[in-house]
Amino acid sequence: MGSESRNITVTRLIEAPASRVFAYLADPANHQALDTSGMIRGAASPGPITHVGQVFVMNMNNAIKGDHQVANHVIAFEPNNIIGWAPAEPGHPPAGHTYTWHLKPTDDHHTTVAQTHDWSAFTHTDMLSHLPVVNHEQLQASLDKLADNIRAS
Repeated sequence: MGSESRNITVTRLIEAPASRVFAYLADPANHQALDTSGMIRGAASPGPITHVGQVFVMNMNNAIKGDHQVANHVIAFEPNNIIGWAPAEPGHPPAGHTYTWHLKPTDDHHTTVAQTHDWSAFTHTDMLSHLPVVNHEQLQASLDKLADNIRAS
């Protein structure tokens, strides 16, 4: 990949307070509704994300692995500010790519949300050609889904 950027960040204003956006993102049961890759099948771990170091498992499907699970290691957790995770095969350390959501309240009823997919630390060189997992347009569409789902809830 040379000097190419190995991360993508998209931003959108969401019509909701940061606490509501954060609560939505902290519940893995909501992640399938935000998925624009078609890979997430649902949460295998019950309950919300509550702290750094927590691992939550998602049921997945893709053309390379078929049905499988991904263990997401929580790497960032500051309520109403930041939440992020690093995917891994269950029982293994994270592979070096992350998904992080930064929330910045603009007022009591609006939050600027930045979502970053970063694969700069990805260590499986044979899999680099499959990255990014989602592209810029898919990440932006995920933020649009977040806005729509929060508005509808």
